[in-house]
Amino acid sequence: MDDLIAKLKDGNEAAFKEVMAMYKKPIFHYLSLLLGDRQAAEELTQDTFVKVYFKAHTLKCDNIQAARAWIYTIATNLARSEFRKQRIRRVFSLSDLSEGQASYRPDVEGKLLAEQLLAMVPEKWRVPLVMKEMDNFSFEEIARALNKPIGTVKSMVFRGKDHLKKQCLDMEGASHA
Repeated sequence: MDDLIAKLKDGNEAAFKEVMAMYKKPIFHYLSLLLGDRQAAEELTQDTFVKVYFKAHTLKCDNIQAARAWIYTIATNLARSEFRKQRIRRVFSLSDLSEGQASYRPDVEGKLLAEQLLAMVPEKWRVPLVMKEMDNFSFEEIARALNKPIGTVKSMVFRGKDHLKKQCLDMEGASHA
């Protein structure tokens, strides 16, 4: 695997395609959760791999795990740029779906609710929370990717989880009223 990263850094197209095959779906899923917009996530996924291709020679390691963190860092930075461009974050409402769309897949409502709740978590907590809980990064990997101390990352993940818990409790209280 480390040879793959060395080839990627040398501009080998086959190595790039292999890395892209490994990480395209996880990066898309990650960006989709962060942005709450599949089309924007698709565009940023493509942008991520364009940057990976053209910036691979700047990668300072030959380790696949470090390269993974580097790719996620690129995706995170692109998402942050998108947030700055939009300034207003859209929350996907379940009421926007027709009954036929929601009943097509029984788990779609749960996924949409999770996306809606994640969209309410402030970006500074959402990014590390998604990296930790959805993409199984270690605290050390997240700290490296976000250039933050490990303690800060742990705090950010905790606060993100706490925010989600409060959102869920608020929703339960609203449904009983």
